[in-house]
Amino acid sequence: ESAGSMTVEPTLNGPAFQFPMQGSRSKGIRNMQIFCFDMMLMHLCAKRGFGPGFLVHDSHLFDGVDGRQVISAMKVGAETAETLGFQYIVTMNEDDAFKEKIEGFDVKRHVLPVVLTDAKDDGGLFGFRF
Repeated sequence: ESAGSMTVEPTLNGPAFQFPMQGSRSKGIRNMQIFCFDMMLMHLCAKRGFGPGFLVHDSHLFDGVDGRQVISAMKVGAETAETLGFQYIVTMNEDDAFKEKIEGFDVKRHVLPVVLTDAKDDGGLFGFRF
């Protein structure tokens, strides 16, 4: 609802990207800035015909984010992935994924029947336990 901006400044460790905007001290707003930055990178990669062809976001990206913004971000992610032809993967606890609804978007349509669990010794991802 409010405009943001982007500044790039040189540092000894490379460029520093800043996205100053009202309320940017909030963890949720910072996380949504990361989401937008990632989507912008995927857009650039798709336009130039390179990149991994997928984007993965863990539920930590949505920590501190209002549920309505989470479902909106998931909708934007799904639509962007479909438009640009990449795979958008979100790992999220099932009870968090279905809290909110948004008109015209059914998150259940995008859920894959893959369950990651640490309940048993053979749980994990790609053979790694977390």
